[in-house]
Order: sequence, then C-alpha cells, then structure tokens
Amino acid sequence: MKTLLLITYTALWLTLSTHGQNPVIQVCTEQVRVDSITATLEHLQAYGTRYALADNRKAVASWIMGKFSSYGYPDVKLDSFQVAYGDSTYWQYNVICTLHGASAPGEVCILGGHYDSYCITKPDSLAPGVDDNGSAVAATLEAARVMKLMNYQPESTIRFILFAGEEMGFWGSNHQAAKSTETGEKIMLMMNMDMIAYNPDSLKVVYLFRYKGAESAYRLATGVFQRYTSLSVVTGPVDFEHRSDSFIYWQKGFQSTWAFEYEFNAYYHSVDDVVSNCNIGYCAEIAQGSLATIMEMQFLPFPQGIAARSSADNIVINWNPTGNAHLKGYNIYRSENDSAGFVKLNTALITDTSYADPSVETKKDYYYFATMISKSLEESVASGTVHGVRFGFTDTLLVVACMKGAQTTPDSIVQFYASVLDSIPFRWFDMNKDHPLTLATLSQYRNALWVINSLEYDQIPGQVAGDLETFFANHGNMMFAGFSFSRFILGSIGFPMKFPENSLIRKYFRADSVSKKISSYMYRAYPDEAGYDTLWVDPAKSMKPGYPGELNNIEVFTPASGGDPVYRFDSKYGPGTVQGAQQGKIVGLEYMGDDYKTILLSFPLYYMDTADANRLMSFVINNKFGIPAGLASITDFGLHIANYPNPASQSTTFAYTLRKQVHTTIHVFNSFGQLVAEPLNANQINGEQKLTWNMEKLPAGVYFYRIRAGNEVGSGKVIKW
Repeated sequence: MKTLLLITYTALWLTLSTHGQNPVIQVCTEQVRVDSITATLEHLQAYGTRYALADNRKAVASWIMGKFSSYGYPDVKLDSFQVAYGDSTYWQYNVICTLHGASAPGEVCILGGHYDSYCITKPDSLAPGVDDNGSAVAATLEAARVMKLMNYQPESTIRFILFAGEEMGFWGSNHQAAKSTETGEKIMLMMNMDMIAYNPDSLKVVYLFRYKGAESAYRLATGVFQRYTSLSVVTGPVDFEHRSDSFIYWQKGFQSTWAFEYEFNAYYHSVDDVVSNCNIGYCAEIAQGSLATIMEMQFLPFPQGIAARSSADNIVINWNPTGNAHLKGYNIYRSENDSAGFVKLNTALITDTSYADPSVETKKDYYYFATMISKSLEESVASGTVHGVRFGFTDTLLVVACMKGAQTTPDSIVQFYASVLDSIPFRWFDMNKDHPLTLATLSQYRNALWVINSLEYDQIPGQVAGDLETFFANHGNMMFAGFSFSRFILGSIGFPMKFPENSLIRKYFRADSVSKKISSYMYRAYPDEAGYDTLWVDPAKSMKPGYPGELNNIEVFTPASGGDPVYRFDSKYGPGTVQGAQQGKIVGLEYMGDDYKTILLSFPLYYMDTADANRLMSFVINNKFGIPAGLASITDFGLHIANYPNPASQSTTFAYTLRKQVHTTIHVFNSFGQLVAEPLNANQINGEQKLTWNMEKLPAGVYFYRIRAGNEVGSGKVIKW
C-alpha cells in the first residue's frame, strides 16, 4: 500500500509546473514523530557519556548501527579507524547506513552529524550530550526510519553518517571526507546537523550556514526549510562555520551546509544537557527540513563542478553530468555583475554539459551559473557562479603593485618604475580593496610585472589566484619581483617549506621549496644565466639603519622541474656569519616554456640601481618574453597619451583622451625621482584634452611625467634642451 501511494504522488509531482511542495517530500516529512525522536534521545542519555575516549564508544556505535538495521537497511556498517591521542592509540567508529540510488547511484548525498559527547567536568563518566549532539543522531535516525517506512527509492545514493570524535577535532569527518576525496567519490551534498534541540522560547528560527563556494547547498536548504517547515532561516554566523563536521567536507570542496539552533544552549558541554532541557518539537521540525533537503536533491539536483574556460575566441562553461532520471536539460545565465542582473542565454534547453558563449566582448568580466530543469519543468537552485573573459592581448606591460588595504603606491616608487620602463609602454595598477584586480584586466596584457615593494601587503585573494591560472593557460607571461612571494601566495608559512604540488609557486614559477634567514644581508644579486647582468642594491636605499645598500628578509629557492636559476644571493659577509648565511643561494628563477613564461625574483626592483633594473627589464621584455616594446595606444591605457614638442626648450603640450569625467593629475619628476612640478590637479570632462606646461625655468635634462585619471595611469618622458 505504501509503495502504491508513493507512485501516485510521484506521478502527481511530474505534472507540476511551479516550484511548490513536492507531494512525495511532503508525505515523508509528515511521518516524522516527536515520540520516536524522544525515545532515541532518552536512550542516548542513558549511556551516561558518549565521550570519544570512553570505554563504551563501540557499544554506542553498535547500538546506532543496530537501529538502522532494525528499520530494514541491509547496507549498514561501522567504518573503524585509529587515532593517536596523548600516549595512546584509540579505535573510533563512524556509523554508515547506505540507501542506494536508482538512476544515479554514483552520486551521493550525505545526511548526519556527530554522535560523541563532551562535558567539561567529567567526560569519561558523565556527558549526556542530548542536544550536543544526540539531537542530530535522533534526527538522522528518524529520517532514515521515515524513508524506509515509506519505501522511498532515491535517484542518487543517500548515505546516513554519524561521526565519531567530532569533539576531539573532527576525527570522524576528517577520516570519512578524506576517503571520499581519495576515491574520487561524487558527493553532491553534505547536510549536517549539530545542536538542533535547544529552544526554550520556542522561536520559529533556525540557522543554516553558507560556506563560500557552497552557496548552492545553502540556497537549496533555505528554500526547502521555508517550504516544508514553519521555521524562518537565518544565515549562520561566520565565526561558527568551522565548528561542525560540514566544515571538513567544505574544505575538501564538497557542497555543504548545516542546521543549528538559533538560541545557543545554556547547558553546552555540561551535565545538564539532558532531554528535559530540550525542545523535541523544534528538533523534529529541523529533522523534517533536513530530510526534505536531501529528498529535494533527488528531484532537482543543482549542477555541480561548474567551470569557465576563457580564451581569445569565447568563454566556454562546463559542468558535471548527472545520471538523475528526472533531468530534462539545463539553463545557463550570464551577467556582468557577480550578484545581480543575470539573464538566461539559451532559448532551447541545453542537453549537453557545455555551453560556448561567443557573444562576449574583450575587457569585460562575465559571470555565469547553470540550473537543472526536471521533466516536470521545475528549475533547480543555481549552481555556483563562475566568471570568464574573452582574451585580447596587447603588447603594453601591466605593472601590478600589491598594497595593504586601500593604500596606493607612493609617487616616488611609481616614478622609479617609470624610469626603469622608460622605453616600455606600461599601465600601472595598484591591487587593493578599492581597486581589485579582475580577469578582465589581466586578459588585456600579454606581459605582466608583479611587484611588492614593502613588507606590508594583503595576501593574494583566492579569486585572483584562480584568474592567474587562466592567464597562464592563455599563454600570458609574468615576472614577479618583491618581498616574500611565498607568504603573498600561501599566507603565513614556516621556513624551510616545500611548496604544495598544485600551488601557484610550484606549478607556474617552478619553485620546489623556500627558505629564509631574516638577518642575512644581500648587497647584490649576481647572474646564473646568460644574458642577465648583475643587479646592485642602490647604496642610497636601505631597509635597516646601519646597512645602506643592503637588503634583508630575502627568500631563497630550490627549483622544481623546469625552473632554472637566474640570480643568486651575494653578501658582503662570510657564509659562516648570520649576515652571510644565504650566500650563493638562489634568489631568481625562470621558466621559459612554449605555454607561458615566468620569472621569479625574491627582491623588489625598487631597491636596485635604476640603470641595472632598466637593463634587466629591457632584456626580459625583448629577449625573454619575446615581445618588442612599442607605443602605447588608446586600447592599452584608456588614455591616449602624447606630448609635443619633444625635445622642448620652453614648453611641451600634453595630449590625452578621457573616456569619462574624472579627477586628473599630471606630475613631473626629475631623473632622481623627485617631484618638480604638478601641471594639473583638477576634475576634467570626457573627451580630448590638451594642457601646455611651461618648463623654461627647469635645467636641461630628462624628465618623466605621470598622468592619473581616476584608476587609469599613463606615463612618458620629455627631454628639456
């Protein structure tokens, strides 16, 4: 009779054309029973403790396993593993109950939480842990009971997992998520529950957590809870995201979320975390929402593994296929904003798992997501959002300066690089929170110089790291010159360190490992490759009083496969001294492949002699990167810059074009980088601009100018007779 009822509901669901309540899900959630949950909680409380190191830990796991089996599940097991704690080793037991899918058995949805408990006073003997986290055990068992009671057959595999040792440091979820990663298991969703039974004021609110990059899981669960329960959803606080097992799955790249009580338990980790202090009706309602979330993924699984491939021809969006029998096709949406304004691109349903978008312009970031359309014409929540760009390289050099917060580079440093790049057209770009670097900017420049001129800067954003991979995939070339590239890419690290296999430093800059002796001083970098000249530290510059013309805090590298040394550390001090400890170590690497080219220097050019740095950049651009220096154009800068006459004896006229009304400045520097004039500091309208600057009072020589119009920067030089 139950099977017949389910078939009737399924047929009704296939006729729906609006996204409302699915009768199959609705009838299942209605079977959740408060008395069943209460009985489970009372039994768990009766153990006295479920502490992960207590002698009864296997007995607890075995009882849970027996409950799954009693519902009629044939595939139930204890996944045993060992952990070291103190001077001893302990066996731990995850409990796993599997309901195999019909049409997509290789796709897995997980529902569960941890079953161990903890009490700050006597965890070995008294840690009832009814809310934390007997509530998740009871809710998971109830969901499994209902599915079996209703003879429910999912499309994908549903795995109920109750984890050991969460309170000890996520022992169970670390073990299980690592196994899934190693075997390449296709986990579609991890729905976790933790502390879902404390609600003394009977508030109709629940927390659901929204992990970055796993927004689809959050959106799915939020919509389901709103349709199948009376609870309002509030996004869980960010500082709590790491406090349950779902965090481990999210770290492994799986779509994850978790349900958590809105009022934090006043009896947390105490002997009073007992049934009488819990709201079982609240726990039952969260169990209903979690059950419905897992079931929703059977009818409307959102697309997984979405990725964008950018090229000079188009942007191609790909996502993982699914074997789900409810699939009819996909929709693809696009916007020029990552959070709003998305428009559907396809007129007919997409039946493939790839979509090529040739209707994109260069120099623009485009954002995409995909949805799944079921045979009943229901539409899933959006996949993750990805972005791409149509590449259109110019030969202008992009100079990216890494800054702290919203800082901008001092004029003296900008002018130094203008002197160094005097024959090379370039665009200056400060990368900070006010002016983030996007793929649209990178896509315009075949060659990039990345500089860090200070020890204070922000770590590279994750999105930019991904954009750099796309830049290199399109045959972009990059030179990095600055302090602590390792910390910039990976965050705080210890020395020495071997770089992870897939890190940017190893994969693209071909460094195997790094070390650093902070108090070792370099006065020059001597070449280890033909064509490179010695780079002397400018004697007028120093990092520390008493050491003029010397740099400390310099990283030294060991090359990985394909990485060739180009510069080594030269010290005035012997290798047996603290100051000379890095003598002869590698401070420069290059990779000159057919796919892309990179140069890595562990010191900033700003501290080098100007003439030495000038020769190096000319050699790199003309001989290494293989792109001859040319003239800047309007497509390169957004500022069409010229000055005439040049050379000049009395005055020169700056000519440039503004694309919009903007605040504009013109600064002029002498060959020492000193500011000698500010011909312009004003708001200007869009269009062609001309400004004549009287320079007759200046001595003869070479002068450099910089025009800044909003975020656009251009530079040039003028010779005074």
